[in-house]
Amino acid sequence: MNDEERKALIKKDQEFSTLPRPNYEKMTNDQIRKRTEIIEQTFKVLFSETDDNDEEDDSYL
Repeated sequence: MNDEERKALIKKDQEFSTLPRPNYEKMTNDQIRKRTEIIEQTFKVLFSETDDNDEEDDSYL
């Protein structure tokens, strides 16, 4: 396991505010990478400025 790669993965994961932070010692690099990818994708979907509808969609309420 490459220490520099692991540090970079953890740093990137910590860019997202999650409390409490996961126990990185119990996670593999692949688990950290996947977690970060999922969070990034979620942020993109939630905060994208493109909207197919001109009106706000309140159907989720």
